[in-house]
Amino acid sequence: METFRPDVVISDFESFSYLFGKNHKIPVICVDNIQIINRTKHDPSLLAGYEDAFELTRSIVKSKTPGAFHYLITTFFRPPVRKERTTLVPPILRPEILGAKREPREHLLVYQTSTTNTALPEILQATGLPCRVYGLRRNLKKDVVEGKLTYRPFSEAGFIDDLRTCRAVIAGGGFTLMSEAVYLHKPMLSVPVEKQFEQVLNALYLEKLGYGMHATRLTPEVIAEFLRRVPDCERALEGYQQDGNVETLAALNEQLRRAVELKGRWRTAEE
Repeated sequence: METFRPDVVISDFESFSYLFGKNHKIPVICVDNIQIINRTKHDPSLLAGYEDAFELTRSIVKSKTPGAFHYLITTFFRPPVRKERTTLVPPILRPEILGAKREPREHLLVYQTSTTNTALPEILQATGLPCRVYGLRRNLKKDVVEGKLTYRPFSEAGFIDDLRTCRAVIAGGGFTLMSEAVYLHKPMLSVPVEKQFEQVLNALYLEKLGYGMHATRLTPEVIAEFLRRVPDCERALEGYQQDGNVETLAALNEQLRRAVELKGRWRTAEE
């Protein structure tokens, strides 16, 4: 390890590479979404009811990778930046999503790993829409069809095909799927995992932008309201533009260039 002397370290909100860079006085570039909690300003009205969760999560995020050379925050929403050495960039998308062609059909893509909502299948059946359901039934080897519901074993290719062709998405608040849905202009009903504030923040901005809807639990009334909003969400999503990973990679290359150029001549205060 002593012979390994990189010019720059890139950390995705994890400690090992960050500490390696700091301990060896190597510039660290942080590339992640979660720093948006700490390094941008959020309207107090958006956080109403979540103030304690926000402050607790912000304190954890702040202490995770302090004093980095630069922070590239991947995001589909753009709150004002409040700290130096911070750049907001579009989400990083995998090649399969970049190559996916959007085709609007009628089915809902449902991704739910929690099995506590035992009424969910009945609620989905009541929509009258075909639903491709992932996660509710584990260890499936093939599709299982029950009325309007098709329970599917996880397949990356199959999931992406269902995503690119769906009418809308019902899922949690994870950033990856949400950013892919936004890129493909698919309205999303987001039900964040309880006590995961970063997911809550994603869902709150999703709704604020009109790209989808935030809910704390799935009920017939919630899904009916979401389906009513889908046409409005589709219109809002028409305004979202992202040129693949071009802007994000250009920003990363610029910070890599700066880090190498300033190697040994930069210092940042611990934050």
